[in-house]
Amino acid sequence: MANQDQKFRERASVMFGRPSMRKAPRAGAGGLCSCFDGCFSALMGFPADQVAGGVTYADPQPLEPMETCIPWAELGPERKAGVKHVEVGSGAKECAVGWVNQDATTACAPPGNGEATGDFSAGTTHDGSLFFCVFDGHGKLGHEVAAVAAERLPAHLAAQPGGPLAAPKKSIEAAFRKTDDDIYQSLGPRVEYSGSTGVAVVMDPISRVLHVGNVGDSRAVLGQYSPDGRSPRWNARALTTDLKPDLPDERERIELSGGTVMALEGDDGTDVGPARVWDSVAREKPGLAVSRSLGDGASRCLGVIAEPVVTMHQLQPMDRFLLIATDGLWDSLGNEQAVRITSRYLERNLPHVAIKALIEAVRREEGGQLVDDTTIILVVF
Repeated sequence: MANQDQKFRERASVMFGRPSMRKAPRAGAGGLCSCFDGCFSALMGFPADQVAGGVTYADPQPLEPMETCIPWAELGPERKAGVKHVEVGSGAKECAVGWVNQDATTACAPPGNGEATGDFSAGTTHDGSLFFCVFDGHGKLGHEVAAVAAERLPAHLAAQPGGPLAAPKKSIEAAFRKTDDDIYQSLGPRVEYSGSTGVAVVMDPISRVLHVGNVGDSRAVLGQYSPDGRSPRWNARALTTDLKPDLPDERERIELSGGTVMALEGDDGTDVGPARVWDSVAREKPGLAVSRSLGDGASRCLGVIAEPVVTMHQLQPMDRFLLIATDGLWDSLGNEQAVRITSRYLERNLPHVAIKALIEAVRREEGGQLVDDTTIILVVF
């Protein structure tokens, strides 16, 4: 039991608002957002319904209908060009009775028929883009946040004028921003201590380019094969950086917004686990272990933002597959280890077994059970 509690303290994405945590004052009773914070929030693009002196929320409202994307399984061969196989797998945390998996994924394409033409006036064409997204919810309602993100972010990408590939960086940033707004609109006050990380990959299969947007600590990692005659080998190349509060630029933004970056204080007064975002040195709330996320209302006036870091990668012949996964995988297996395990099964044309092997490897690393939701998308080029 002590070992499980230690893992919880080290691995939990957010500390406040959980049944196992003691009650603490709500936002407004300490560590308030100052006028300076409010100005800084406006600069950083925080939700408009925040006010100086605390955080307020509108009542939950239905979301405007949007045209949904086409799931991977329903795409025709012409839409899957450039991708040999897509496999998705997920395992829920096994150390908590009645736990609901808080992760969500989507592999899909914008609505439209036939080959990409770039003529969107008729509403029946598309730009050929493909979307692969993973979301890792946290907090009491993290599963709801992740579910909204998985449904709405691809739809917002597809709805960008000219298609997402017309201006990929702006499209990804806009899609994250609008998805964050949707989460606040859908959950209202319940978003206060619930949120989600997210990685969204927009693939241009014609130019063979990956555009990657990231908030939080889920990752996208390429498996690269070097066909050296003497010693062929597999290497891992990360396309994302874990956005943690103690990264210099992230810490600066958080502290300028009135937040505090410190690890959880253990029972003996020593620091436990990763750096977290708090509203004061008392370290009571929210205790968020990432510096960017979707949702997480109480963290918005503390410098936690939903703006993604967007990168681009031109696929090369050595790039054989892409792993997009929540931190349930990466906290247990390093990038290189995950790539080696995956390659072992892809060399035998067993992508579905590769996903199962990765989850089983995590289980073994954690002493026989999953201590966090573990969700993976495998894209084979």
